Amino acid sequence: MKCLKCNYIFSEEKKVCPKCGADMGMVFEKLGYFPPSTSKPFLTVEDFQEKSLFGLENKEEIVLEEE
Repeated sequence: MKCLKCNYIFSEEKKVCPKCGADMGMVFEKLGYFPPSTSKPFLTVEDFQEKSLFGLENKEEIVLEEE
């Protein structure tokens, strides 16, 4: 969202400009856009973990015996 008063760009989740304090409620009403507030993070820790190609759940390395 871009503030009409100071041209500061900020998230649509905020209805007031964090830089100058201008109320952006009228802009939201004109656009008809009211984004839902986020209650929990979009990404989780599991999204960043590497997945095994073989489907093995055991993460221990397999040690080969030397002869």
